[in-house]
Amino acid sequence: MPVVALLRPVSPALTVLVALALVAPPRLDLHAAAIDTQITTQGLRARVADLDDWTITVGDATTDAATQELAVEVWLRAPDGSDHRRRLPLAGTTKEDRSRELAASLALLIEQWDERSPSPPPPSSSARVPDTNAPGPMPAAAPRARAWLGLGPRLELARWPPEGGVDLLFGAWLLAERLQPLLSAGWGATGRQGLSLQTVRLGAGLAAGSPLARGRWWLGAHAVVHALWARAHDSRAATLWASSSELGGTFQVRGARWFVGVRTGLDLALPELRVRGNTAYLRRGPVQWVLGVSFAMILGDLRNSRGRVGR
Repeated sequence: MPVVALLRPVSPALTVLVALALVAPPRLDLHAAAIDTQITTQGLRARVADLDDWTITVGDATTDAATQELAVEVWLRAPDGSDHRRRLPLAGTTKEDRSRELAASLALLIEQWDERSPSPPPPSSSARVPDTNAPGPMPAAAPRARAWLGLGPRLELARWPPEGGVDLLFGAWLLAERLQPLLSAGWGATGRQGLSLQTVRLGAGLAAGSPLARGRWWLGAHAVVHALWARAHDSRAATLWASSSELGGTFQVRGARWFVGVRTGLDLALPELRVRGNTAYLRRGPVQWVLGVSFAMILGDLRNSRGRVGR
C-alpha cells in the first residue's frame, strides 16, 4: 500500500498532570471598580471562617440614572453547588467604606445560608447582631447551565510507536451538572522509518457524572463517536475514512472561570488501519488506550445572562 514522510510521535505530556495537582482554583474574584479588592478580602476573611468553601464573584452594576446610587452585582456559589445572585447597593462615599460595607453584606448573606442549611454550624461565642439595613434573605437558585471550551494534548498507545495529538473540546454542564454534551475535534500523528500516518477527527458525545467536593470536582464517564480521516505517506500518499469511538472516564478540577480535565479510556478504531510503506509498517486499532488532558475556559451561562457578573 502506498504511503509518506516521517513524523515523530508526540511525547506524553506528563508535566500537565503535575500542574493539575499543584494549581488551586481561585475562590474570590472581586474586580468591581467601586471597591478595594484587598480591603474587601480582609473584611470577608475576618468575618467568615469557612470562606474557602465559597466561590464569590463581584462585578460592577449599572448605576441608577435617577439616584446615581453605586451598586455591584454579586454571584455566590455555595458549598452545595447552588448559585445565588444579588445586586447590592453601596452607600459609602469612599472605596474603603464601600469595601467594608460589601464585606459585611456578603458575610451576612453567607451566614443566612448557613442558618438555612440542614447541618447548621456550631453556635459561636461571639454572636453578631444582624444589621436591619443589610439585604434580606437570598433566594436559592438552581445551578445554571454553563458552557466551556478546552484545548489540550492526547496520547494513544496500542503498540510502538504511540500516537500523539491535540484535541479541541466544547461542552456544557446540564441537568444539575449531571450531563455534559460534548463536541470534539482533534489531530493526531505517528510514524517510523520514513512512513507517517496523520488523522483528523470530528465527533460528538455525552458524559454523565456528578459534581464532588462541593462543586470543585466533577467525575463521570464519557462516550464520544468520531468520523476519522487518515492520510498515510511514504514515497506516495493514500487517504481513507474510518470511525473512532472513545469510551472512558473523565475527571475535572474546576475553578470559577476555568478547569483542568483529564480523561482516559479506550479508543475503538474501526476498521483497523494497516499501512505499509517502503520499509516500515503501521497499524491503528482496533483498540487503543487513550489519555487526554484539557485546559478549559468556562464561558458562562447558556441561558439569558443579563446582569451576569464578571463579563
